Amino acid sequence: MNIGPYSLPNPVMVAPMAGVTDRPFRTLCKRLGAGYAVSEMITSRPDLQGSLKTTRRADHTGESGVIAVQIAGTDPGLMADAALSNIDRGAQIIDINMGCPAKKVCNKWAGSALMQDERLAIDIVAAVVAACEPHGVPVTLKMRTGWCQAHKNAVTLARAAQDAGVKMLVVHGRTREQGYKGLAEYDTIAAVKAAVCIPVVANGDIDSPRKARDVLAATGADAVMIGRAAQGRPWIFREVAHYLATGTL
Repeated sequence: MNIGPYSLPNPVMVAPMAGVTDRPFRTLCKRLGAGYAVSEMITSRPDLQGSLKTTRRADHTGESGVIAVQIAGTDPGLMADAALSNIDRGAQIIDINMGCPAKKVCNKWAGSALMQDERLAIDIVAAVVAACEPHGVPVTLKMRTGWCQAHKNAVTLARAAQDAGVKMLVVHGRTREQGYKGLAEYDTIAAVKAAVCIPVVANGDIDSPRKARDVLAATGADAVMIGRAAQGRPWIFREVAHYLATGTL
């Protein structure tokens, strides 16, 4: 599959996880078969741009493959500035975080909390796309199915994001209310895939080659994204990629 001008070697991706998917871990996952990896989220707050945590997360020295950086925030202008700052540091793809369920993120109305304010969410997307397009940098979006069971709006946001210029969508099959509890559901991901023309990536509870195959079949998604199942087992990417390509374990 392609993300803008970039062709990926396989449809198996590493999910961005704060405190986990640092540069050494991403490098290891790519070496062990991942076709694509996204950095830990980087804040758009100007007062934190020079912090040790942010500068470490923004360092891609020696990293192979396409450099994808996830940014998080609530202000369209600051998010656009953060995108440009990370492009200057080597980012080739900018990903917008609308999926993080952490309280310290959502309490600031960032991450998955943005799904409660669709207008602001799309204003952010439009601002980031406008900043990135002149540099030829594609923008992607990672989100959940919605804020809660009673308010699943992933399909609405997916259509609007596509119209605003997003080149790929990643959907975690849980609401923010669920956090990481219970089971991921894939019907909403299938509905998103049916509603848009850009690539859609399925995320949530994918922990084996056969599960990856089943999720792709159930959703029609173009790729899978693996997060927690890769912790302590980064070779899962080559296992999944091999199985999807050959049908054998």
